[in-house]
Amino acid sequence: MPELPEVETVKNTILPLIQNKTIEKVDIFYDRLIQSNIEIFKKDIINKKILNVHRYGKYLFFELNDDYILIIHLRMEGKFSYNKNDENPRISSTTLIFYFNDSTSLSFNDTRKFGLMYLTTKNEIHSLPMMKKLGIEANKIEEKDYEILIKKLKRRKPIKELLLDQSILCGIGNIYADETLFRSKINPLTKGNELNNEQFYEIFKNAKIVLDKAIKLGGSTVHSFSSNGIDGKFQNELLCYGKVNQECPNCGTKFHKIFLGGRGTTFCPNCQINYSLQKAIGITGPIGSGKSSVLNYLKTKDYFIASSDEIVHSLYEEPYIRSKVSKILGFNFDILNVESRKKAKEIMISNPLLKKKVEDYIYPLLEEKLIKFINDNDKIAIEVPLLFKAHFEYMFKKIIVITISKEKQLENLNIRGDKNINSSIKLNNDFNYKKNENVYLIENNSSKEELFKKIDQIIDEN
Repeated sequence: MPELPEVETVKNTILPLIQNKTIEKVDIFYDRLIQSNIEIFKKDIINKKILNVHRYGKYLFFELNDDYILIIHLRMEGKFSYNKNDENPRISSTTLIFYFNDSTSLSFNDTRKFGLMYLTTKNEIHSLPMMKKLGIEANKIEEKDYEILIKKLKRRKPIKELLLDQSILCGIGNIYADETLFRSKINPLTKGNELNNEQFYEIFKNAKIVLDKAIKLGGSTVHSFSSNGIDGKFQNELLCYGKVNQECPNCGTKFHKIFLGGRGTTFCPNCQINYSLQKAIGITGPIGSGKSSVLNYLKTKDYFIASSDEIVHSLYEEPYIRSKVSKILGFNFDILNVESRKKAKEIMISNPLLKKKVEDYIYPLLEEKLIKFINDNDKIAIEVPLLFKAHFEYMFKKIIVITISKEKQLENLNIRGDKNINSSIKLNNDFNYKKNENVYLIENNSSKEELFKKIDQIIDEN
């Protein structure tokens, strides 16, 4: 659906083409387009001169002589086409044509037929229900508006849905809601009543920045929008919208897509953290560092535990996933076969690109499983060897990173009976971590008792 910048572009494009032209005739091919009385519309629109074109939110207003106003909403697919006297103005999607006194015409083309027009007068326009409910234009918010807007937005609904409510902020649609929230580092699922004033100020500031820049660039040519054949350029500036599975320019996490209120919603889970999800403890570290020991210890503390290695193993057993991985690796991979696992290791060690392809395929499947575990359990600990590489930081309120000396690592791998120690270490040599306030580093170079004491100190912190 064209949003504020696209409608502004339409206004700027057609105004010089139709200003001061008189409507001599109108052909209506889809009666539902006209929301006012259609017979009065047909009669009163004739011989009206178009004095100016204005926009408010996503609405266009044709200012006509005799104090008439034609209200137009493009809705999903509505477009105008200006036609010269030697052109055939009607195409299959045309729902209305205005013919002017200079033998030119303006067609309204609407494939999905959701657009609307309403003829009224200046005296009546402000009493119309569709006009009375419009909120403040999102690119014209001033500080004096903050208090009333915050009151309207502090509701128990996701902030993305609230931004799309035209009775609160007028002109923001799906594209610019996603872009605004990404720049504001706010998760679209966050409830309005969970945000503080500073976060609302960020939303107001970024909405204006995004919309003003989009207006300057002629809007976004996404899906089917264009203005009389002129494509917008803001789609080249989009940071978030429509970029599902592409990497976030800030942190490298792949963008996620969910459906919220029936609308596709793109966001970065690490830059736009869903704090209601952050209740798990994550355990990570290099192979042989003692992650499983810590996980099992937390089980004795009444934590629900989950091992990413075990989850991935079970995923590989599923026929469709096994088939997909087999195609990537170039042989018939079978996780239950020792020689097959060994061959897969060798391939991924020698060909990092294939290893990355396998990871890019399996990580989203693992992520889905982990999120379900977290949503279903209030007290949960999860072991994730490549937690930071997979960009899963956003799931955890605390992340325990276990470090270990080379000697101790080899000792642990020997104890557990790993027959291909060198291969295992090579396959997992891309372990890394990032330091922040939620990350706790623990050295595991002494006894298990000492290790567990350190774990107790971390989990007992508020």
